Amino acid sequence: MLETIQDTWREYSSFYISYLNKRWDNISPMEYGIVLVAIAVVGWLLMRSGAKKA
Repeated sequence: MLETIQDTWREYSSFYISYLNKRWDNISPMEYGIVLVAIAVVGWLLMRSGAKKA
């Protein structure tokens, strides 16, 4: 049972890692801009929520 779960996890993770690597290699400038904006928004939200706790 545990071996089946591990095999399934490995198969899915290798598929998605391969898929994301292929997508990253063929990313357009517009998609790259969206990635950068998303990273900036997430970073801003994390910094903003961190300031409230201090």
